[in-house]
Amino acid sequence: MINVTDYFYVLEKAPDLVDKIQEKVFLKTEIDVVYSDIKNWERFNLLSEYDESKKGNWNKISYSEYVWIRIVEQLKDFGCSNEDIILLKKYLVSKYKVNDYLVLLSEIKKIIGNKNFEVYDQFYTELSESDPEKEFNFNMLDILIVNVIYYGEQLSLFIRKDDSSFFLPFSSTMLKEYSNSGVTSLVDDFLNFPFYNIPLSNYVSKFLSNKKESENVFFTMILSEQESKLLKIIRKNFEKIKQLKVKYKTGNIELVEVTTIKKVALESKIINHIKKADYKKITIDIANGNIVNFEDTEKIKL
Repeated sequence: MINVTDYFYVLEKAPDLVDKIQEKVFLKTEIDVVYSDIKNWERFNLLSEYDESKKGNWNKISYSEYVWIRIVEQLKDFGCSNEDIILLKKYLVSKYKVNDYLVLLSEIKKIIGNKNFEVYDQFYTELSESDPEKEFNFNMLDILIVNVIYYGEQLSLFIRKDDSSFFLPFSSTMLKEYSNSGVTSLVDDFLNFPFYNIPLSNYVSKFLSNKKESENVFFTMILSEQESKLLKIIRKNFEKIKQLKVKYKTGNIELVEVTTIKKVALESKIINHIKKADYKKITIDIANGNIVNFEDTEKIKL
């Protein structure tokens, strides 16, 4: 988890925050996204590029990669094509070289014309003095995530439906920047087109905590330890599960009852199940003298 009080409006810690959101902290199997979907998106090259040299971290993702997975999940729910997601990935998730930023900023300057946009002018001047082949250790999505944590405000990403390479970060702070720079017409033009609205700050909030409010109170969590255990139970037996009952006590999972269907050919196997069971319910269906169904309910205390 990231404690927002460490970074909220603390400009000198911004570089540390970039490093923090790139830490490999989550197992792919323990986040609130269906694992089979993640594997499927990887096959279609929709997710971040993983560093093959770091073999030990192949199954872990960073805070930033988690946000990108949630973006992909939302876009797929909207019906966005793989091709459009890959195009967005190129601009939002790929790491830029100095020359890439110079080209991008030149295009922006053409669009805004002679408008006063000091942040771009200053950035362009600094980049012009750098090695054009130097690669930054962050991407555009990293910058947006840092922005959410630093300002502590709601930020959405508007993505054009007809061309996913056109996207617009939108927050109250950015709206002021657009207004102060005299480019509000660009926003107006963008809003004339159908677009996807991605609630970026909502995804970021999943891994934020605020220790000033209470030592162990989180804004939200991706998965609690109990929820993670429950998912493992389901994934282990999902092809055999007929029924799953989850009992809660004071807001926490207390007991899980898993009913699985098993094929039993001989009575001796039933006897073995009865002998082994210490806390189970067994249901046997018989038709025409033959066993046709055998259900085994196990109660698991979390």
